[in-house]
Amino acid sequence: MTIYDLMNSGMLSEFYGVISAGKESRIYLAKGPEGLVAVKIYLITSAEFKKTRMTYVVHDPRFKRIPSDFKDFVYLWARREFGNLKKAYEADVPVPKPYFVEKNVLGMQFLGKDGIRYPTLEETDLEPDDYEKIYPMVIENMKKLYQKAELIHADMSQYNIFVTDVLSIYFIDLSQAVHISHPLAEAFLERDVRNITKFFEKKGVSVRPPEEVIEWIKS
Repeated sequence: MTIYDLMNSGMLSEFYGVISAGKESRIYLAKGPEGLVAVKIYLITSAEFKKTRMTYVVHDPRFKRIPSDFKDFVYLWARREFGNLKKAYEADVPVPKPYFVEKNVLGMQFLGKDGIRYPTLEETDLEPDDYEKIYPMVIENMKKLYQKAELIHADMSQYNIFVTDVLSIYFIDLSQAVHISHPLAEAFLERDVRNITKFFEKKGVSVRPPEEVIEWIKS
């Protein structure tokens, strides 16, 4: 019904098939006024979702009250990702442009070519020199996310970075991103940096020590 309402309002004109699916959400391809749209629909099925996500929401100043009803919590989670994307996009961090959020449905810029999404870093098999080029892009944009948007991704890894055919990057899945004032901000930032360091080190990149990268991001 939410998709039906979005189509009636003109936010979407056509709705296609699934382009990716996970335990918590499915992403569909659609068409809107600005072109192709990635429509993320959060599944309202498992209360386990709320348990694992409560850590990220409980200290978020944007949400004064955490809903007891699971469905309402999922709606809040969708609004949260929309807000994180908006802040990151306005800070010129490479993320999909957010278009709308309605209940458990989030619409954002489709990142891909000819209806096929870009691959993640995990899904690519690049030349060693390409990883050398991408590594500084990743940590520079982690710093921009921290300094300009005042956010920490909190789930940064090779699975949440798209790579385009011209070797530019996009950060995706900002649903867990937290404000830098979050009580666990330091722990999340350290985890993100260590994940990225480990991945690029395995690819043969001459990486900087995680502690040094963390201080550089914060300075």
